[in-house]
Amino acid sequence: MPICKPLPVIMKPQLELPRTIRLPEKSEIPMDSSILERLKSWESAPVVEGFKILTNGSDPEIEKLPFNFYAEININNSRLWKLIIELSNHLPDEISLIYNHSDCEPEYGENLNKKQTLDFLANYETELTSDTFIEIGMISQSDSELIELFLSEYKYIKFWGVDQESFNESMNRFDLKEIKDIQFIDEFPNIREPLRLYNESITESNDLIELLKQNF
Repeated sequence: MPICKPLPVIMKPQLELPRTIRLPEKSEIPMDSSILERLKSWESAPVVEGFKILTNGSDPEIEKLPFNFYAEININNSRLWKLIIELSNHLPDEISLIYNHSDCEPEYGENLNKKQTLDFLANYETELTSDTFIEIGMISQSDSELIELFLSEYKYIKFWGVDQESFNESMNRFDLKEIKDIQFIDEFPNIREPLRLYNESITESNDLIELLKQNF
């Protein structure tokens, strides 16, 4: 009798999250059936590298703003900073920085040179890509054009643009595909932890916000 080999287990591709975000243990969440079901759905959810696009006009409240499309992008955390640099190429040479603690409203800096801004931010790459209590972005807006690159507290990218073809070329450079039903970590129960638990040499969230206020 032939020996039947077990079928290989096909694992769902898993997005590489920053160390500061994790799924909760069952003991850490209320015994609420809907929360438990949502947590279980993670096992098969398409939380993977990729992006989704919405053309302007999908939301009546923002359709008058001068951008053509909006995208949300998942990328492995180890590649996040490189993608930020890539997408910054879609912004003009002069931009305004957006930054805030995750519990506060966004603050907008003055219009400054993009390269100098990125050179400053590069000193805090670890904090910006892993501190889940900080949000940051860059924006250029006029009466005729809005381009914005924004890194959410959950460390996926939100992008408002005018040239979708050029945007798609950037996605291709990182082998990122459009996935209609892609999902993001903040759609599931999760726990955010301070970055200092994993790296004692980092700049604390509030201290970094103050540095951004002083410099931008």
